[in-house]
Amino acid sequence: MQDVFIKVYRAQLPTAETFLAWFYKLILNAGRDAGRRRKTRMSLSERLEAAAPTLPAAAEAPQAADPALRAALADLAPELREVVALRFFADLPLEQIAASQDVPLGTVKSRLHTAMGRLRESLTQRGIRGSFE
Repeated sequence: MQDVFIKVYRAQLPTAETFLAWFYKLILNAGRDAGRRRKTRMSLSERLEAAAPTLPAAAEAPQAADPALRAALADLAPELREVVALRFFADLPLEQIAASQDVPLGTVKSRLHTAMGRLRESLTQRGIRGSFE
């Protein structure tokens, strides 16, 4: 987060109409960069975990509020997960999602349609029933 705000502070801000798309593009790129850095560090952390003793079960992380939805989202490809997050969690219009991902509007619509279908299928397979059926 700090890296994003430093980039915003140093940048020449776009107009108000395009600011949100520009800002989300910055956030997405920072997240992608962090993911790439994390992948290179994973082998080191895996080696350290193998060499270190395991922690007791009391140190487990808290459970997610809706583990089925989290698992279904985790199963999506990154570009599909990004579209879902920007549309439903950030409440961005499709045009701003397209601008933030540097793709045509039709690609955003296609990705969103594909993602929703895969989420529906994944949740149904996990035994979750809802208005999406």
